[in-house]
Amino acid sequence: MTDYRVKIANRTYDISIQEDTLAVNGDRISLDECSLNSNGMLIMRQPTKNVEAHLEPERSGRVDIQIEGNHLSAEVVKGFRDSKRTEAQKPGNIVSPMPGLVVDILVKIGEKVKKGQTLLVQEAMKMHMKLRAPASGTVRSISTAPGSRVDKGTLLVALDPAS
Repeated sequence: MTDYRVKIANRTYDISIQEDTLAVNGDRISLDECSLNSNGMLIMRQPTKNVEAHLEPERSGRVDIQIEGNHLSAEVVKGFRDSKRTEAQKPGNIVSPMPGLVVDILVKIGEKVKKGQTLLVQEAMKMHMKLRAPASGTVRSISTAPGSRVDKGTLLVALDPAS
């Protein structure tokens, strides 16, 4: 997965690209992108329309974008979620095993949980998965809410191990 944070004027967009899936601020977009030449010209195919765009990196680190008659200048930061991924890999943290929807959260911050206890339910590919505590401990934080779409590797619940 590749993550980008794109700033255009006073708006910020978090973009995640994984294989053939594009998500902008968590919303998945069906899009097929095809480069037309090596000079930044590309076509983006959506189910209902095609859009031509020209992307030209500038020396300042910004990207000059021309799309559908609009001229934009964007600041692009690659890998903005790397610190979150490092946090998610700590022992006792429960991360999303795949992209999906958080259906229910069964614990509260400060609650003591036992190893194997179901903490939340996630739906992916029309299946419900129970995500369980890897060890006994106390719920330190909950980083999502019911109804939220999450990507693979997203930190959902953090536990402090039992002493």
